[in-house]
Amino acid sequence: MNEKKSTLASVAKLAGVSIKTASRVVRRERNVSESTRSKVEDAIREVSYRPSIAARAAVGTRSYLIGLVFDNPNSDYIVDLLRGAIHQTREEGYHLIVEPMRSQDESMIHDLRRLIIQSNLDGVLLPPPICDSPDVLALLKEQETPYVKIASNESSNGGLSVGMDDVSAAATMTRHLADLGHTNIGFVQGREGTTTTSRRLEGFQNAMQERGLAIKSEYIYAGDYTFKAGLLAGEQFFKLATPPSAIFASNDEMAAGVTMAALRSGMSVPDDISIAGFDDSPISRMIWPPLTTIRQPIQAISQKAISLLINELRQIENDDSVSTLPFDLITRRSTATYQVHTAHKKINH
Repeated sequence: MNEKKSTLASVAKLAGVSIKTASRVVRRERNVSESTRSKVEDAIREVSYRPSIAARAAVGTRSYLIGLVFDNPNSDYIVDLLRGAIHQTREEGYHLIVEPMRSQDESMIHDLRRLIIQSNLDGVLLPPPICDSPDVLALLKEQETPYVKIASNESSNGGLSVGMDDVSAAATMTRHLADLGHTNIGFVQGREGTTTTSRRLEGFQNAMQERGLAIKSEYIYAGDYTFKAGLLAGEQFFKLATPPSAIFASNDEMAAGVTMAALRSGMSVPDDISIAGFDDSPISRMIWPPLTTIRQPIQAISQKAISLLINELRQIENDDSVSTLPFDLITRRSTATYQVHTAHKKINH
């Protein structure tokens, strides 16, 4: 049996084309006829050719590497983001380099610059909160590195952006709670200074004002997208003389924390307190009762981000610099119609 490793030259010879043309097909460039592309792809399959990253980079100036740098405490969000990004990079013939960073560390810009230079990244994906860092965007502009911001509804410095309408999504959830008869609604914010945090708060406030409901400062808690933040928020709300009858947390992790606080206080969800989250992450379906939430298409968002970025690299014009994907309201057992008799139920501390 012949174990000799196939090469690009053997592919080109079998297909009857030049090595340069074969490399264009491998790089998935568009300036190749369909008949030629088909012959080269048949040859690739016949000789089981698998180009290495180094080999593909050698025939051009690209590394075929996309970087994804993140600083997000929500592991479910990151896992879904990675699934979408890995799938799409493979489909496009690229590879993904994943690098965790702390956006509050002084060394982050230095570390990101080193990553871009040493790995010769073709482009970068920026999920929140890194996508909101002016220093990061300035560095990418300086390095002339294309990027896509994830979960941001606006482009800046010439960058591309993919996300969902957080304002409308948060307003939709707030209206749902109001439709159930809740008038005292608490809200748990995400990490301070991020686009998602400000937009979800804006959506909550818009819907409350639209329904003529009071926005009480004691019903707003500054969280950070972690389970612990939700637990602390719930504990604070439930100590109030008149606690909210419904609580909307900016993500499912915090909503799960609020649920734990309610159970510790001797409250029943949703009989005594309705709780809603955001993301439709696995934890929303694992806890009891399962959470009413907003389904954010995280995998689809990261796939779209990769597609936009690679189109940019291939100099294919994107239809829009800002892409907004749809969301869904998912109703489960953690929310229910407001019951007057539960409003003044004594809470055990």
